[in-house]
Amino acid sequence: MPRIRKTKNYDQFTMIDWNREITPSHVAKVMKSMHQIGNVTDLIPLIVWPKDKKYADGENPDGKYPIIDGQYRFVSLKLNSDWIYFVVDDEKRLAPEDVAHLQVSRNWAWDDYMNYYCRLGYKEYAVYAGFKKRSGWSHNCVILLLAGNTKGAMASFREGSLKITRSISEANDIIDKVNDFAQYFPYYRARSFVTAMLRIIERVPNYNHDRMMQKMDYLSERLVKCPDAKSYILLLEKLYNFKTTGNPVRFI
Repeated sequence: MPRIRKTKNYDQFTMIDWNREITPSHVAKVMKSMHQIGNVTDLIPLIVWPKDKKYADGENPDGKYPIIDGQYRFVSLKLNSDWIYFVVDDEKRLAPEDVAHLQVSRNWAWDDYMNYYCRLGYKEYAVYAGFKKRSGWSHNCVILLLAGNTKGAMASFREGSLKITRSISEANDIIDKVNDFAQYFPYYRARSFVTAMLRIIERVPNYNHDRMMQKMDYLSERLVKCPDAKSYILLLEKLYNFKTTGNPVRFI
């Protein structure tokens, strides 16, 4: 069993660039918890890599202990000038991919996962981050766009195994079409609206986006917030076919 060590030499530890960014609000919560229950960090020591452990992108440049698990506890203890209890993973059993599964004191947000895997050099996540920034959409909507509407896609994103199944050109085209509604409809980024537009674009071969935008020029006030994607599809179908001669185009 690894030996638990004790020190107040805070300078011998270092954060890892690709780990989560420290948020002051959570540091405050950890400090408050320590004050309430007392310092029991000897029971939950930090986990660190050896000083000669290599980072994902090269050597450890500082010759210090990289903190794998417990960075919030470390910051809180340092601010209180308390003892640091830590265990060195001498056998190097923990890989960078394990960090997300270890750190459970604060639930990871979608941005945490995205930034974490980007820093580890995962190409799919770098591409994903580009689409996220360009679209301005929520993570749910971007995952829906790039990986499909499945529970497995969400789980894969958290686990570092995101697979982008849509081509870059097609994804960019869909983003442009959905974002064209920005000037007409404030809820154009809502998941239900994005889902509706994805279904229309993918499943209606006769859908003409220019025609839809022409209808928006004078019918946008009729595009109202709906409770679900199906309601949006029916409403958009009605607006698309407004005062159109010939057979109407069905969206469902």
